[in-house]
Amino acid sequence: GATAGLHATQKNDYPITVMRGHAISELILSRKEIGYTGIGKPSAVIALGQEGVTRRKRIFAELTKETLVLKAPGVDLPTTVAKIQKIDFKAGKIKPKDWALATIVQLARAKRMLSTDMLNAALELRFKGEALEQVREVVKGFSRPFNRS
Repeated sequence: GATAGLHATQKNDYPITVMRGHAISELILSRKEIGYTGIGKPSAVIALGQEGVTRRKRIFAELTKETLVLKAPGVDLPTTVAKIQKIDFKAGKIKPKDWALATIVQLARAKRMLSTDMLNAALELRFKGEALEQVREVVKGFSRPFNRS
């Protein structure tokens, strides 16, 4: 988003132990200047792990029908009126380390906050050589629909 000229903030919450417990990133992308970095009612939620969902379970009751929730297999969500889209990573041959990128691709394809042009520009700025080719494969692998609502 910042690559495309949007204002952006990111706030992370994770335990000291690496690869254990919850990991939460709260991102704000806006055409307007951002004065407060807290997230009240997100327009999208990516739920990749139960620990993060459990830690932020209160926000699910406040989500609206316009909110899109992308949910990984095995993640149980609290009751919400949000639109829930289950992602079948296995069908797309997406490895767990690439789940976050694959869900961002899904947001871009749904024209939620990002466009595919914005995503591709950001990937080209962030990655080079073999790493860029690897992320392009993830994006390409996500080109056919393999999600279930």
